[in-house]
Amino acid sequence: MIAKRSLLGILMVLFAAAYPLSPAQGEEARIKDLHIDRARGNVAISFLVENCFNQKMEEAIKAGIPTTFSFFVKFYKRRLIKDKKLAAHRFRHRIVYDNLKDTFTIWLEEKDKEIEVQDLREAKRYMQRVAGFSVTRGQALREGTYELAIKAELDPVKLPLRLECILFFVSLWDFETDWYHYDVRVEYE
Repeated sequence: MIAKRSLLGILMVLFAAAYPLSPAQGEEARIKDLHIDRARGNVAISFLVENCFNQKMEEAIKAGIPTTFSFFVKFYKRRLIKDKKLAAHRFRHRIVYDNLKDTFTIWLEEKDKEIEVQDLREAKRYMQRVAGFSVTRGQALREGTYELAIKAELDPVKLPLRLECILFFVSLWDFETDWYHYDVRVEYE
């Protein structure tokens, strides 16, 4: 019995060493292509999370394991002594594959919208892109300098206990970006 556990432990370590911890062959996930729209004192953002998928994650999605990305957005008014937090948001994108219909269903929480596509490449684009998210949600901003902070991460996959023992490698495809900070200048003519 102990020999079986030892052998299983050795196999788990070898398997873990064989697969990189980061999503895209050693490349870290990161926020890129940020676009900030400051129309009429409202701040809306669009961005992309790069390197958030790897082959094992894609295989797990195709096997029907629901996968969820969480996005965190904070917005501060810059002040001399202490910045003032004006907004803090958390929203999710979730993908589920239906092998009977051969479709991917993506839920975009920030838009309260569900999208169904048949192509994994297209599904991945929806999962990793945030478009036109209103950070300030109708708050009238004064002229000045603000700070925007953005972060994305993969939510932990929750499997039944017996599957967690067999599919322990699922934890190997976790990703989390650093916090990305951007200055936002609001000016009125």
